[in-house]
Amino acid sequence: MRKISYYLFSHKALYTFVKVVLSIINPLKNDEPSLTGFANKTDQLFQDFDMALSRDYVNPFTIKINDADRQRDLRFLGLKNYLEACCYRKDNSWQEAAEQIKAVIERYGNDLYRTAQPEESAALLNLFTDLQNEPLKSACTTLENEPWLNELIEAQTYYEALVQQSHQQELTNDKTLMTTRTPLIAATKNLLKMVELQQQVQSSDALNAMVNQLNNLIASSMASARLSNALSDKAKVEN
Repeated sequence: MRKISYYLFSHKALYTFVKVVLSIINPLKNDEPSLTGFANKTDQLFQDFDMALSRDYVNPFTIKINDADRQRDLRFLGLKNYLEACCYRKDNSWQEAAEQIKAVIERYGNDLYRTAQPEESAALLNLFTDLQNEPLKSACTTLENEPWLNELIEAQTYYEALVQQSHQQELTNDKTLMTTRTPLIAATKNLLKMVELQQQVQSSDALNAMVNQLNNLIASSMASARLSNALSDKAKVEN
């Protein structure tokens, strides 16, 4: 069987390679009892690697969290623009109240919605605390800005709930690429070695066809991996 340089595989390339290897071998493993244990072990470790890959690359909460962050940004801008408009009211009490609250927001940053998500959360929570205490509480009452503020608080609460759910998922899925890659490679090597030995001991048309499929897969996968690494090295040199 062709030689495999596993170190050339990126995590995603390794995932694809082993997935196809298993798809080739699994249909025949029951006809070749000597392969069953090795195939099952590789499949089990592949599932662990799949979980690790999903955790690091395909976190389902990432899109939801980013969307929730965008929504709270819009609610913050809505409140800020409302306060800006209140500064132009004829009533001096409205002008003074708006300036009071604007000054507090400026302390945390008028562009806090552009900061990193954890920093934005901390700033908003501190802002909410300030607005619940005097004299800012009375200023909010004067400006009748409760609908704007409540929408911002709701958006922040929803964002924090998604972050918490994401953390809980990470605690449940303790698989990492560093701890699952090496065992998967070792199991795949053993599986392919057993296929090779089985062909030598008791060759059959089905087994020969499977080995040909595997060799074709190895050749194409190695060619793609070498090309990918060459392009990556070229990009590093150019940068």
